[in-house]
Amino acid sequence: MTLRANFNEDQILTIFLEGAIDSATAPEAEQQIMEIYHAHTAKAVVLDAEALRYISSSGLRVLLKLRKLEQNLELINASAEVYDILEMTGFTELFPVTQAYRTIDLADCKELGAGGHGKVLRLNADTIVKLYYAGDSIADIKREQDYAKKAFVMGIPTAIPFDIVKCEDMYGLVFELVNADIVANYLNEHPDRLDEMAKKYAQVMKQLHETHVEEGALSSTKELYRTRIEGLRAYMTDAEVDIIHRIHDAIPEGDTVVHGDFHPKNVMIQDGELILIDMADLTTGHPLYDLGSMALSHHLPSDPRLENITGMKAEMVRKLWKLFLANYLGTEDPQTIGLFEKKISVVGLMKMASTVVFSTNARLPGVMETVLDTVRKNLLPNADQLIKLLTM
Repeated sequence: MTLRANFNEDQILTIFLEGAIDSATAPEAEQQIMEIYHAHTAKAVVLDAEALRYISSSGLRVLLKLRKLEQNLELINASAEVYDILEMTGFTELFPVTQAYRTIDLADCKELGAGGHGKVLRLNADTIVKLYYAGDSIADIKREQDYAKKAFVMGIPTAIPFDIVKCEDMYGLVFELVNADIVANYLNEHPDRLDEMAKKYAQVMKQLHETHVEEGALSSTKELYRTRIEGLRAYMTDAEVDIIHRIHDAIPEGDTVVHGDFHPKNVMIQDGELILIDMADLTTGHPLYDLGSMALSHHLPSDPRLENITGMKAEMVRKLWKLFLANYLGTEDPQTIGLFEKKISVVGLMKMASTVVFSTNARLPGVMETVLDTVRKNLLPNADQLIKLLTM
């Protein structure tokens, strides 16, 4: 028996149980579980029991030992047989236990779009499913489900996922969205609606940035970036990372909603209204974080994946971006817009630098080197000027 584990960016440790944990296998299972547990400083532990066929009293004692060490313990994907054992022995009262999720077949479903976290498909006329790529843990999916509910309560136009499902080795969230499509597809089919869409785009973004968040309801964007920037110490000198921290610290504090990944494949249009469907990166901070992220995906020429990220031709995306900025800022003055673009481009480059360490794209040949080279050329030599710009 060799148990797998996943430790994500939010410090959630997922341990995948398998086979049968009985009197013969419990000692080995306990040793591996404890070794994995003590090797990480986790905020919570999730036991994924999808591949667990049976658990005896010996196995239950292993779970009990782990429960005594870890208060934030949860077991997911329990089969009917395993769930019955846990319920009958009272373990469902000791920590949260959920049964395996409904399995669906997406063979004949139309794909609406794909992004960094997964892809969106239409299940039927009433519902869509956002299917996460293999490797994303169920904890990440539940986080997005929770954030979508919080956003909805705050008045942000978003669809609430009502079901978690499974397709082969992938999990997904099901949303009720009748006759809805992603904005990228809509604009590809209706390029004449670009001006109208840019206004709606700006309205939704301004609504996000006017929505104040109670302390503790969402994690801090600033703290998230600080953690990510620290990850660069494995690839850059301490002096270089310290400069990036200085620039980042110049971004003002804020307490409004930050979406973190706003682009035409993460927004849907339904009956003329825009609805957000990707809430996995929701945080609270200053609007500059969102606008910098948008600059990266809509405008910055340093990212060669522009068309893949947005699902639209680069020329149309940049037109959308220019129209969006004019509507968001409430001015068409080129000097005002140009200065603002310089400011948010700094934040965009900072995001590119701080996220590359955690991105799967960093494993592709040349990606990490290209990003670090861009940072060294555009951020580091001009730190003092950029700090002044961010505080203007």
